[in-house]
Amino acid sequence: MENKLAWREVDLSALLNNLKIIKEKIEEKVEIIAVVKADAYGHGARVISRFLQKEGIKKFAVAHIEEGIELRNYGITGEILILSPQLYYSIPYFFEFNLIPLVSDLFFLEELGKYAKKLGKRLKFHLAIDTGMGREGILPSDIEKARNILSKYSELHLEALSTHLSTPENKKDPYNIFQKELCQKIYNDLIDNHGIYFHVSNTGGIFNFPELHYQAIRPGISLYGYGDKKLKPVMEVKARVTLVKEVPAGWGIGYGHTYITQENMVLALIPIGYADGYRRELSNKAKVIIKGEFFKVVGRISMDQFTVNVTGKDIKAGDVVTVMGREGDKIIDAQELSILSNTIPYEILTGFGSAKRLCTVYRFRGKNLKDPIEELGL
Repeated sequence: MENKLAWREVDLSALLNNLKIIKEKIEEKVEIIAVVKADAYGHGARVISRFLQKEGIKKFAVAHIEEGIELRNYGITGEILILSPQLYYSIPYFFEFNLIPLVSDLFFLEELGKYAKKLGKRLKFHLAIDTGMGREGILPSDIEKARNILSKYSELHLEALSTHLSTPENKKDPYNIFQKELCQKIYNDLIDNHGIYFHVSNTGGIFNFPELHYQAIRPGISLYGYGDKKLKPVMEVKARVTLVKEVPAGWGIGYGHTYITQENMVLALIPIGYADGYRRELSNKAKVIIKGEFFKVVGRISMDQFTVNVTGKDIKAGDVVTVMGREGDKIIDAQELSILSNTIPYEILTGFGSAKRLCTVYRFRGKNLKDPIEELGL
């Protein structure tokens, strides 16, 4: 990356490690629905989904229908589940691109049935039940109404039921008990003798509630390295120092002079800012790694750059900076940055991932890949 000022590094070996750990947590018969929404949490859905497909994953999930169409265009041949509610005018695309809707309301279910009947085509779908997340899904009290609608449309095939846990990362939250009991009741009432399956567990459920694995799980953030200590972060963010300069004592640094030097200080300028996903909340809090040492951010994060204190160290323009990632025994991960930013790792990863200025370098088994699709035969 000699000619780049800032970039993302995505390590497919870490992704493979995480997939292995997830598989070890479940029984062999439990299927994996890999969640690759939001451009695979900022890691690049084209490469990530094709890599997972080569590793045997046959089911994928995204948030919106546009993402499902993209996966088809990327060459994904397995099942693609659209997790979020879509409007009725999206219905033709489910048929055209062989996508599976996760149905969350009775009106959409009826419209889906009408369209399938008009075409004379069969369509698989999953039915979402709201067991306490308060987001997508019909209420348990509406299940009978859904059954009545289905009785009119033989073209609709109910493949699975789904629900979403609201606080699975916190084993002690009493609401988990309520959701677990309701899930089990739905399972007993609707699934045992009807040839359909149930998927409940996201990352928190996978690692904390094995009794809720049922027939399929939906790993998201765990694929990318967060949710358990054995997992390895897949994304790193790096840059090159663009300027080194000395300023005198009493000198204000950055907008608003939120940092004022107490003595002469040598600053290094790093060409990443909040437009690239490096959040403004990290001002005067975060650190970076250069040549195996931590250096503290001083002053406010700007739109496209920030400064660190490198006084007394041999740091030069062009030196590589680890903004997020590991260098030797030093590590800065999305969890640390999220705590400093009062947010969650998901937002850190997708923030870096959506930065257009940062190119992505894929790595596998220690080697940089110029074209991962071709070199790995994806």
